[in-house]
Order: sequence, then C-alpha cells, then structure tokens
Amino acid sequence: MKIFILPFLMLFCSIVSCKKSNDTTTKDCFVNSTTLRTILNKQARVIKQGTAFYIIEQGTFDTKLNPCNLADEYKIENLYITISGEVKATIQGGPGPCCTEDFYILKISK
Repeated sequence: MKIFILPFLMLFCSIVSCKKSNDTTTKDCFVNSTTLRTILNKQARVIKQGTAFYIIEQGTFDTKLNPCNLADEYKIENLYITISGEVKATIQGGPGPCCTEDFYILKISK
C-alpha cells in the first residue's frame, strides 16, 4: 500500500504546484486579422507621429508598422530595434495614413 501512496503524492504535489499564467500581453491583439507575412529578426526603427508610435523596417521607406503591443520601454523616437512578428491584414482608406500595416510583435530587442 505504501508503494502506491508515494507516487500518488508526488504526482499530486507536482500538479498542485503548477501555476497558470493570466498574462494578456502575450495574446494577439489582432486576433481576427489574417497574417499576411512574418518578420523574423529584422532591423527596424521606432518613430513617433503625434501621439502614436510606429515601426519602420530597415530597407523600407513608405510603409509603417502599427504595433498593437509595443512596450513603453521601446516608445522612444528613433530607437533602433530588432523585431520578429506578424504583419496583419489592414483595412486601408480610414482616417490613418495610407501605408500603415497592423503588426503584432512576437519578439523585440534593443
């Protein structure tokens, strides 16, 4: 009987000790948008227009990425960064600039 109790207790303790995270910062904020392309470890620069921050990929000049989950520590004008993420289908013709694509950041570094 003792042989069965020890493995059961070990299993029970490991299950109870696991924590589930409710971190909403890792959830895709453009969940209903189709991914058009993926960016992987690309150099870019943060720009500010008015109160909004955008990302300009290195080698592009007319398209801005509109990040939905840009952390405050990266909201610095002309900050050079490396990004990975998903460019989402964006409805154009609205009040914003013509050449802006929604962007979900998966990885970012200075």
